[in-house]
Amino acid sequence: MAKLVLLIAIIVVVVLIVRGFVRKAASARQAEAGKPAEEQAQEAKLVRCVECGAFVPKGEALPVPNGFRCGNGCAGR
Repeated sequence: MAKLVLLIAIIVVVVLIVRGFVRKAASARQAEAGKPAEEQAQEAKLVRCVECGAFVPKGEALPVPNGFRCGNGCAGR
């Protein structure tokens, strides 16, 4: 009988831990989905570096008067 109670207790603890992970993942997905569509589109958009011609995400590119520059050494020039 004690073995059965212990087994049930272990199963309950495992279920609670799994539920916690699932809820955390769901809330993270919901937070990501809550971003404005315009912000998500800008993160995904690629721009070309005017110095070396490499494509970089617009969020990581550095704006300059004639376009954008990447951070691979072009930004310091």
